[in-house]
Amino acid sequence: MTHSNHRRGSRESLEKDWVVFCFPSMDNPPEVHKKFRDILAKHDPVCCTTTATIDGKKKRMRYNKYWDKKYDSGLHESVTLEEYKNAENTRGGSAVYDNKESVQKVVNDLVEAELGLSVTVSGIFDELYDICENAGIQAHTVNMSAETLGDMSLLPDQDILEFTTMCGHAFVASNLVKHLLNQVKNGRMTPEHASAEMSKQCTCNFFNVERGAKLINEYIAKHS
Repeated sequence: MTHSNHRRGSRESLEKDWVVFCFPSMDNPPEVHKKFRDILAKHDPVCCTTTATIDGKKKRMRYNKYWDKKYDSGLHESVTLEEYKNAENTRGGSAVYDNKESVQKVVNDLVEAELGLSVTVSGIFDELYDICENAGIQAHTVNMSAETLGDMSLLPDQDILEFTTMCGHAFVASNLVKHLLNQVKNGRMTPEHASAEMSKQCTCNFFNVERGAKLINEYIAKHS
């Protein structure tokens, strides 16, 4: 799974951007899925996601720190963190964190729980190796981005790429980012609301809304 692999930005910014996820087989007992989700939700996630089966239908449950129910639209629906925690018949899930300390606690809990799952953690390598060492484990596999090849002039500006690359499937369009930046600049939206609006498009829910709001403030200060 490499769709959390291509995030752009300074080291200082990326140090506050972590993704933890696992999509285990349904052959795992229900209590394994629940325990994994409980660990993700326990340590102050910025966003978290799981798939629940409700009345025989699969439903994507997406908690997002700045996504209030009033911002739901079309296929994009949010849940509260409590709804996420209390969900039943779920499969795997993911979470985004804005600090290393929370990720350390998640990894520590996963090691202690011995769920037998293959879990992916995305972050700066040396910081991640440190987390693994502190938890008494080693990384099994390492994936890295090979950067971007081709005509770079066709890409959005670096400042915009810092937003769009938080969605590894490229669902957050650069023109949408520019529009929302303009909305904040003109006082029609808060940075948090605009960041949540960007994140809604990322159906994997890997968009870090906390980092997004900070990037919006930095962008406006830089371009004012």
